[in-house]
Amino acid sequence: MRIVFGHELFPPDVAGGGEKLALRLAKHLKNEGHEVRIVTSGDPALKNYEGVETIRVPANRYLMNVLALPELIKQAAWADIVIASSGNMALPAYVAARHAKKPVALWVHHIFGKYWRDIRGPVLGRLFEFFERVIFNLRFDAVVFQNESSKALGLGMGVRRSSIRMISPGVDFGTFNPAKIRRRRGVLVVGSMNMDRPAIINKGIKYIGDAKRLLPDVHFTIVTGPIHIRYEPLPGWIDVPAGYSWQSKVKPHVLVHMYRTANAFACASLNEGFGLALLEAMACGCPIVSTVDIGQVGPKVKPKDAKALADAIRFYMDNPAKAREDGMKNASLARGRTWEKFYSHVEKLYTDLNKHRSK
Repeated sequence: MRIVFGHELFPPDVAGGGEKLALRLAKHLKNEGHEVRIVTSGDPALKNYEGVETIRVPANRYLMNVLALPELIKQAAWADIVIASSGNMALPAYVAARHAKKPVALWVHHIFGKYWRDIRGPVLGRLFEFFERVIFNLRFDAVVFQNESSKALGLGMGVRRSSIRMISPGVDFGTFNPAKIRRRRGVLVVGSMNMDRPAIINKGIKYIGDAKRLLPDVHFTIVTGPIHIRYEPLPGWIDVPAGYSWQSKVKPHVLVHMYRTANAFACASLNEGFGLALLEAMACGCPIVSTVDIGQVGPKVKPKDAKALADAIRFYMDNPAKAREDGMKNASLARGRTWEKFYSHVEKLYTDLNKHRSK
């Protein structure tokens, strides 16, 4: 099968988990004998990454809505199916697939709906929200959601229920597992690999700070990638109070240790396309308090509700037996999220799309 992906960033350019997932999937498909091409932004001289063929358009990712279209039209004519990623590649990939009369699926790596107004402000945010609604009202042959929170937002924005597929990424249980648990390190928060201002807002760091004020005796550790802002150490608008530590670019084995030793894992994101850190925390047997629902056991709070977040964290701090119980339930659930199941679900989707093409 010939598969073309429209993905606005692709390694070595990485902003979050979506790029890592796209690379993993592309390499698997190639190993299974499929032909895979990635149309993305970046340096055109880089035509291959870890064995995956890439066609890179020398443009800012936000201009890919227009500038990627000619290349996508060319590649859609070659492909059997087209996979569009949510964001700036969704519209041109859809147009290219329809022009070539090829089936096209939308893979939702992020969706924010009304939360665009928080991330981009009341004026520009409404424009982003409008554009996103346009994208989700296109008649994709399939729309892939990775968690229930994103699915709920999508349905509210007009996605046809009949087009929805739920496919959850896997986790390496050999690395992320509940061995050597010793809960003693307070609350763990894991942010984006690329913490610019929109990412900091989406990750709900403001509400983490508000929850911290309500829990003055609880230590918070925030782990992120580099913070791409002009201020040191943090700009005032983040406004996280004393009693926390901020760590950037920790090594994988250190992060596993943090998952295993945290009293609770907290996610205050406005939304996540999936929530890889949530799944990693689950696999390590961590009790979880989250605004994002990936199927974990534990309190699920509404975005921007710092008091509910703090109350749920306090509950786990005051009830360690319940925290341990819920943490081990999470580990059991995560054990079923294998990469083999992920690949199986993806290949079934692609096979169904290809059958649709042949009709």
